Amino acid sequence: MKEIIYIQAGEFSNYTGTHFWNTQESYLPYDEHGDTEIEGDVSFCEGVDEEGRSTMYPRLLIFDRKSNFGTTGADDSEDDSSEIPALWTDGVVEYRQDKIPKSEYQKRMDEEAGAPDDTSGPTHDVKPEESAHDVGNIRYWSDFSRVYYLSRSFQKLPDLPEWEQSTVDWTQGQELFKRFNEESELMEGAFRISVEGCDNLQGIQIINDTDSFGSFMASFLASFRDEYLKLPSICIPVISGAISEHSSGYDAKTTKKLINEAFYLRTLNELSSMNIPIQEPTSWPKEWSDSLGYTSDSIFHQSAVLSAHVETCTLPFRLRLGHQAMSSVSGMLNWRNTCPFGELSGVFPFDYLSSLEERMINFSSNSPIKPSSLYSQLSVTRGFSEKQVSAYTKWSLERQPSNMSSIASIHASAYPLPNSFPSIKQAFVDSPTPTSDLITHAPSSLPMTKLYSSLSTSSNTAKTLEGYARFVEKAAQLHTSAIATMDISFDDLRELANDLWTMHDGAAEVTDET
Repeated sequence: MKEIIYIQAGEFSNYTGTHFWNTQESYLPYDEHGDTEIEGDVSFCEGVDEEGRSTMYPRLLIFDRKSNFGTTGADDSEDDSSEIPALWTDGVVEYRQDKIPKSEYQKRMDEEAGAPDDTSGPTHDVKPEESAHDVGNIRYWSDFSRVYYLSRSFQKLPDLPEWEQSTVDWTQGQELFKRFNEESELMEGAFRISVEGCDNLQGIQIINDTDSFGSFMASFLASFRDEYLKLPSICIPVISGAISEHSSGYDAKTTKKLINEAFYLRTLNELSSMNIPIQEPTSWPKEWSDSLGYTSDSIFHQSAVLSAHVETCTLPFRLRLGHQAMSSVSGMLNWRNTCPFGELSGVFPFDYLSSLEERMINFSSNSPIKPSSLYSQLSVTRGFSEKQVSAYTKWSLERQPSNMSSIASIHASAYPLPNSFPSIKQAFVDSPTPTSDLITHAPSSLPMTKLYSSLSTSSNTAKTLEGYARFVEKAAQLHTSAIATMDISFDDLRELANDLWTMHDGAAEVTDET
């Protein structure tokens, strides 16, 4: 077994992570019918609940502002205290915030499971055919969670004052991590306990919102590397994207956000094995939802689609057969060891091979991924029939450039659709009963869909880094008031710009030599 410790930080990343864990939960064998193709112990650890029942818990740390947790972890004693500390004898007026009611989905799960007082947790009693039309109003990422969490998974940061923006200055985020680590003993407590609970840790997988948690996670990575120098890491930062196409004028908020992203990209270049930046959903091509009928401004729907691709492209880390370690995938993608950045692209849901290239969405860049620009690629298909696999293999070989050094494909079970997942058009949904030997290990009680996801490296990375380098370079020259308020010296900005150009050259070297 090669375990993974997962880190989520920020609201959008936690929405994405909740969908991710609901999918992981669907693979767990809760009966005597045998194993699935997924090694559950990679992502879950076994524990015993208060009633002595064996329960599987995610190997996960969740970072977010306290108010974003919703009902998750709301049974903390400090929140449920019914008495006021007797520090004053009179003149005290008590104000209590109303307890957050459970979501419609959680209430329905409780009713189906017959456990009205349970916190959010897995139950297969909720009928899978009851689609996400019935999930109801989603207020927090915890509203549609199907898994139980260990208490140490919850890493609640203080809420920001109403007058402060969610985008945190780079130095403020670093100070926040320092204080939080000192007060909670994060690295020596929750994180170390998670590591010690693994027999053969293969690495950590991080997804985070960069505008609100970029500098916080940069400090986390620095602390992590102090002790775990060679342990692989896969980081998925959510960034604003398309910086090279921005106009020359930036407001203070956008400037702060882009500076944070530039610093974080440099940190990832130095400290993380492989990094897959994801553009904010507002930058995604509008076609991402054409086959789904989703509203493109819904974080619940956006995060569901992203989660399907993240879960699929990292599937090799969790397979029983055909397992590929995080270290080997990172090495394959960054085979020249010059630039640890890649791209995530895919089609969800998949229909026909003839439309694959036309429907492909690049979630990491506004530039399409062209075969001639690829350096390496790992593709994962879900639910393809043997005929489709054969046709895909032929198609892939025909479009592979002669100078491409690393390419691999994995074919796995169809993607399960728990009833917490937004409904998709019925034409894309397969029967819960497997129809091909390629999907016999899929969760038998759930509807499924076909899916294509890909991790790749290409010349697009050099374009992205060039955009950040030019922006930081210009910011250092203009001496804007927005920069002056960020507690960052112009010498630091000039050094950052130089480092970004060096990173750009590392990505562009492959273009020159191939």
